[in-house]
Amino acid sequence: MLPRTFRLAGGAEPVPHIVEPGWHNVMSAADWPDGRPVRKMLGETPIALVRSGSQLHALAARCSHMSGQLSDSDLVDGCLSCPRHGSVFQVSDGSVARGPATAPQPTFDTRVVDGAIQVRLPGAG
Repeated sequence: MLPRTFRLAGGAEPVPHIVEPGWHNVMSAADWPDGRPVRKMLGETPIALVRSGSQLHALAARCSHMSGQLSDSDLVDGCLSCPRHGSVFQVSDGSVARGPATAPQPTFDTRVVDGAIQVRLPGAG
């Protein structure tokens, strides 16, 4: 495993300190395509939203390795791949399925309320 300082030097900025606590509307559920990532902004934070059947997932859209846009990839076997260097992340929990990334992607809780997709950081109100 790489030292923490090396990992933080090149990757995406952590999101907990830049996302307000609580639930946030990000889009209409009717507009959310199945099996294809959608990039939305949560304040200043880009997120990648993915729906696979009844499963709803949201994770930080900038790769933890070198900030490539995960929302520009296809959902394959429950994963998104970074178009820059090929890191692969599980959409269910943000874990690294294949590097070069060493840090997982931050994920968000998701829900549908009155036809709106809402997201929040886990445990953030």
